[in-house]
Amino acid sequence: SMVPIPLPPVLEYVLDADTDRRRLGQASRVTFLGRRPSDPEHQFSGTVELPRQNARACVRATFQLQDTVRDKLRPIPVTLAYAVQGAAARRQSRAAPLPPLPPVL
Repeated sequence: SMVPIPLPPVLEYVLDADTDRRRLGQASRVTFLGRRPSDPEHQFSGTVELPRQNARACVRATFQLQDTVRDKLRPIPVTLAYAVQGAAARRQSRAAPLPPLPPVL
């Protein structure tokens, strides 16, 4: 029997700007352009497909300073979180056959 070839893994990612300021209860100084309607101004999320092992995939994200920002000298940190799409652990009954193994990072 043929072993099915797994689909290329898809990564979900979230860029998050000015996290330190927001942790202190202050507003972010930037707004991401072209973000999803469900994303807050300080975040940019999406998915990217990795077609093969060691393949590179680029995503461009642009943000702009808010008009009211006075603090223009301190760096604006951006964090990146990512995970394999659909790789959340699913509970299986003991009798069920093992599902195909998802890729890992």
